[in-house]
Amino acid sequence: MDVKLMLDGLAQNAQPIAVALFTISVITLLLRTRLAKRLFAGLEKTFFENWQLGLLATTGIVLSAASGWTTWDGMRNFTGEPLLSGMITFGIQGVMLIVAWLIGESFATGMNMQSQKGAPRFVNPQIQTWLGAGIGLLLFIAGMTLFMQWTGQADVRQASPDDIAWSKTGDKFLMFGAGLLLVALFALYAASDLVKPYIQGFRVIVRNSALWAMFLACMATSVFFSFDSLFTSIFPQSERVRAAELRAQNQVSGIVSDIEQTIASRRATLAETLFTTEAWTGYETHIDNMAKAAAQSEGAIERYVNNQIETRRRAVKEQQERMASAQSGQAGLAGRKISLTEEKSRISGQRPELASEFAAKKAEHDNKLKEVDAKRVEAMAEDKGVEGTGKEGRGPIYRQRMSELNLLQAAAKIAEERMKDAQKRLSAVELRMAAIDRELALLDGDLAKLKGESETAGQRIKLAEETVKDDSSAPKLDPSRILPAFERAKAEFRAGPTAERLASLQKMCGDIGGALASTPETKALLSGIDCDPKVTADAAAELFTLQTGIHTFQQTCIGGDKLVANTSADALFSFARKCLADSALPSKDTEVLRTKINHIELARDDKAHRFVVTWNAFQDGNRLAYLALAIALAIDSLIFMSGLFGANAVRSPLSDVPSYKARSASQLEATINAALGPHPYETAWLTLNTLRPVTNSDGFSAMADLSAMERSAADRVRMVLTAGADIGAVETASHNPERYRVRSELREYLSGVCDKHFKTDVHAKDRARLDQLVNAALSPHPREHADLVLHTLEPIRETEGFTSMVTLSEVTNAYDNRVVRRVMNAGSTVKAVAPDIKLDDRYYISPKLYEVLLTIRATAAESPNYENERRRFEGVDARPAIDGGQLRDANPQIAQQTPRPPELAKPAAQLPRMLPLSEDEQHQLINAYREHLLGSIGLTPDMVDQRLQLPAARSAMLEAWRALDGHSKKNLLLGQMLREFQNGQDRDLSAVYSRLVSDVGGDPRKRQVLDAVEDNIRDNLVLYMLFPETHLLDYLIEEIENAAQADDGLQPGEQALKDQLKYVREGLGSLNLANPQSWNEIRQRLAAGYSKDLPNFMNKFAPRPNTDGQDSGEI
Repeated sequence: MDVKLMLDGLAQNAQPIAVALFTISVITLLLRTRLAKRLFAGLEKTFFENWQLGLLATTGIVLSAASGWTTWDGMRNFTGEPLLSGMITFGIQGVMLIVAWLIGESFATGMNMQSQKGAPRFVNPQIQTWLGAGIGLLLFIAGMTLFMQWTGQADVRQASPDDIAWSKTGDKFLMFGAGLLLVALFALYAASDLVKPYIQGFRVIVRNSALWAMFLACMATSVFFSFDSLFTSIFPQSERVRAAELRAQNQVSGIVSDIEQTIASRRATLAETLFTTEAWTGYETHIDNMAKAAAQSEGAIERYVNNQIETRRRAVKEQQERMASAQSGQAGLAGRKISLTEEKSRISGQRPELASEFAAKKAEHDNKLKEVDAKRVEAMAEDKGVEGTGKEGRGPIYRQRMSELNLLQAAAKIAEERMKDAQKRLSAVELRMAAIDRELALLDGDLAKLKGESETAGQRIKLAEETVKDDSSAPKLDPSRILPAFERAKAEFRAGPTAERLASLQKMCGDIGGALASTPETKALLSGIDCDPKVTADAAAELFTLQTGIHTFQQTCIGGDKLVANTSADALFSFARKCLADSALPSKDTEVLRTKINHIELARDDKAHRFVVTWNAFQDGNRLAYLALAIALAIDSLIFMSGLFGANAVRSPLSDVPSYKARSASQLEATINAALGPHPYETAWLTLNTLRPVTNSDGFSAMADLSAMERSAADRVRMVLTAGADIGAVETASHNPERYRVRSELREYLSGVCDKHFKTDVHAKDRARLDQLVNAALSPHPREHADLVLHTLEPIRETEGFTSMVTLSEVTNAYDNRVVRRVMNAGSTVKAVAPDIKLDDRYYISPKLYEVLLTIRATAAESPNYENERRRFEGVDARPAIDGGQLRDANPQIAQQTPRPPELAKPAAQLPRMLPLSEDEQHQLINAYREHLLGSIGLTPDMVDQRLQLPAARSAMLEAWRALDGHSKKNLLLGQMLREFQNGQDRDLSAVYSRLVSDVGGDPRKRQVLDAVEDNIRDNLVLYMLFPETHLLDYLIEEIENAAQADDGLQPGEQALKDQLKYVREGLGSLNLANPQSWNEIRQRLAAGYSKDLPNFMNKFAPRPNTDGQDSGEI
């Protein structure tokens, strides 16, 4: 396993992993709170009772979370503060989700709302329809006219009779007629089932416009930032760079075109201004005078020009001859250079071969020398007796070595000669190459000298020609044509004034002046004439500068190849700035165009803010932008739809009851549920049994007659009917106050209550079956027979769910025995009665059978024939009279008989004998029960034992509690808050205790241990009240803060109490609670600085009396 790769992956995803771990930790902590338990219970109830509502609510929350994520991401990019963005996003999404449900609830409650009849109208109802139709027609005509004016199809300010011809306005009249027909059709079917709901829906929207404004504001904000986040995801930085480049190409092209147009406009303006200046007027006068003088001296000018031309022609011929001689010398030297170059190339090709040959010969000579040295050493070693034979002296072996040495020395000499020959050939080649290089260098010098002479001659020829062009004393024009050319130059300058044309005009003027000045007879004509256009040039300086810029601008900016050469946005904008700088426009025009360039560059997609990027995308028609906007709108629209449909999912049948007051489904159901009382199913079933069908009239489909009902049952039904009358579902049917008409919506809701009871209560069917069977068993006198059976039952300790028993053998009366046995048989069919497995004629009765008997005893009517039927059963009427004899007759005494032995009594019934619990079992049960009961109030046994191990600690805790309890007795409101908290703890303990009792299963041993543990915890409960884990102080502080929200702030007394409670809470969090001294300090903190002037903040939420005479239960 690659640990580094795993660590790198974790590092790359560190932020998502940290967020996920933090979220999981927070969720885990929340799941351990009581709030989570209540939340799960509510969710379970919602999903099982109304799965559509649960699913829509979940959908809305999940969609809101998804929209919130994108909104947070987009807002974080704007604010740069994740926490601030998160808080704003939570507020937006929370308000939007809640308002969406409120809007849905407004539709659910307002679609069946009826408008009340108001005060007398200002307009007679008979003419209101016609007046409204006329006003609507005029409004439609005005709107149509404004629309056509806005779209440019008509102009009412310049209208003429021809404009209303049918050929021009026929389509407009057709549109007008179609609109009128649509309005008429809508008005005609306004009361139909197809159009009326839309009108009512529009009324609901107008009536709840504040909710719509809140929702649309939140939705607009959410959509904007969600769109930004989504668009950034599907339009990354690379795409932004590409879009910036494409947009820059188009925009820079437009800027270049704007610069070109501005230049043309400015040039025309400056040229027009130039010819109106005094400088040009004066200079034009000098030019005209020069033209007149030239016209008078045409012959003298011709002679002067011809002489000048001849002189310059001779100078040119001399330089041409010099250049020809230099070029011929260059040709000879170039041929010699070519031959030397070829020879050098040939010799250079031979040199590598000679060099390699010399290297080989030299290596061979070196090897021979090494062999000679080695052989000489070998002979010396033989001579010294070091190697070889090992004998000192010059023996045969030594002489052999010396002969071999001589041969090697001869071979080395030969190799040396060969090496010298190779070296000689190589040296000869290298010397020749060096000589060729020296000769080539000399040739290059001579060639350069001749070339310089030739170029000098050419330059002097060119200079002479240019001098002819530039020199004022040497005109290039034909003397016969100089005056027409002069006039043409003047006309060209007026047609298009440029610096070149002004210089040309000045040159011609100078040429004419020079010709006149060189001739004595014409020199006098030049007096007062000045060809220098200095003042005119100064006047036209701005124009000439602009023309220079135009020339540079055309060379560097005009042409498609110039723009295409810049590939990036930076290069394009630099190109635009360069073109603007090269244009030489005035500062005013330059500032306007530079501002435009800066504005465009600030809106670049690759560098601009994301808002600018999105705006550019819409301007460019980017489909990705429209897609991101559609997705953001779809998500928030789905949130709205989930709220709208979710509010309708909790729609009650009572919502269809027409009413003048808009009530939500929960308010309507709360009204009826309160009337149903603590036993809604029984009351609803009783009310349904009371209803009798009638012909449906105005939605009333049932009749209730309470006059023939038993009083208690009639009271229960009357309460339901009264609540129904409050919401418009019940009304009196006649003058008889006990007869009422009931709408089908109320009957449908009551049926739903019964159906819900059957679905949620698993024992409902058994209970109904038991009720039916017991009523049948008790007939025909249910009240009397139920009372009879109840008197035969004996209470026992709960055993296997049975709480009563009856022994039939002890019911001696035959009539009673028959009734009791019949009820026992009926109860056995639904397992409400069980026989004793050891004792005959003994039966155990469940609580539900006992409840049924009590209910029948309380609700059934008395039977007048019960006594007669009972006597008839017992045979009282048919039995003959018993002859009792005469009282005066003496009856004989009964003879004394032998006494019989006493009979043994029948053994009493006993439950199966149970073995007592061992000490370990008792200890385990105690620990388990303590853990469950203490856990219900947020404590653990170890924590309690550790803090209560010292007797002094118990006393100190009790004193601290008495200090707080003493304050609560002095202030009723604080006492009320403490009682509410204690009641909550009591309910939690009772709930856990009831669950543990059901787990015990009737075992008296476990029940005894459980009761002892519960009694101990309840006795010591005041010691635990101030433990920080019970959150008593948090509850008091939160109640004070909630109370302060009603009047926007804490009053002085509230603030003092809140600060004191926080001071105590701080001590509980920092002190050692197992130390008695810590509890003494807590008691001192509770007693210090307490004020009895606690404001009555608990009454801030009490219902205020309604001043308009109507009872309102809303806050």
